[in-house]
Amino acid sequence: MHPYAMTRRYHTQRLTDKAAIRAYLNRDRIVTAYALGDLDDAFWPQSEFYGARRAGESGESGDLVALLLVYRGFDPPVFTAFGEPDGVRAILDAVDLPDEMYYLWLPDNEAALDAYYERPNAKQEWRMVLEPERFDPPDLGRAARINPDQAGELAALYQQAAEPGEEVVAFSPWQIGHGVFYGIWQGGELVAAAGTHVWSPVERIGAIGNVFTRPDARGMGYATVCTAAVVVAGLEAGIDPVILNVRQNNAPAIHVYEKLGFRRCCLFLEGPGIKKSHS
Repeated sequence: MHPYAMTRRYHTQRLTDKAAIRAYLNRDRIVTAYALGDLDDAFWPQSEFYGARRAGESGESGDLVALLLVYRGFDPPVFTAFGEPDGVRAILDAVDLPDEMYYLWLPDNEAALDAYYERPNAKQEWRMVLEPERFDPPDLGRAARINPDQAGELAALYQQAAEPGEEVVAFSPWQIGHGVFYGIWQGGELVAAAGTHVWSPVERIGAIGNVFTRPDARGMGYATVCTAAVVVAGLEAGIDPVILNVRQNNAPAIHVYEKLGFRRCCLFLEGPGIKKSHS
């Protein structure tokens, strides 16, 4: 991408000023939580932010109206975008797009995404946010903090979470040392865990993820306990908001999260994207 590209209606450019990015994202911290978390020094080196400003009649730039984040801490990289659909499209027009990526995307910007990527195995997810006054944790006695030297056990557990034809892209062992993970062991084996996709006490953002119980250990409330332990760590660290994403059709998980004090607030589209040949 040229450092300062222009379409007929928008100026687009790579954004490097954290304060300016933060000011835009803080307009709706629940919706933009992942991107805000990536302003943290732990995630910033892998984060590329691009913005669009509306072009005035005389060519001057106005306020930021759309933003795209490309997070390269995973392979393939993760895309998320906010703002005016035409502004998002202008950014995608200007960015050198990878052949494969994984998107976490608002439905309002779906047409812009579809212009460039095929989306096999597309999912719809609820963004849920914790209402701290409603948080009612169970007994957390069985949950134990997972340490970086237990990354192999955690990765082995998550391998059982992959659906047919879907690659697990949301976990990297690096996250353990830069987030919060809790698990439950049974007979010396890790059978359930919950952790964080994003964790930034500096930005006061926490995104819970990687919640999984081994199939033969389900029905005993382990996921609830592990999730609640992560929430407690977030509240103690001053995280606000604590958010998570859950598949729209995963009624049992939604019920668990609502009992803990989470509420549904908006939909996201999620899944792998493969660049169209004509793009």
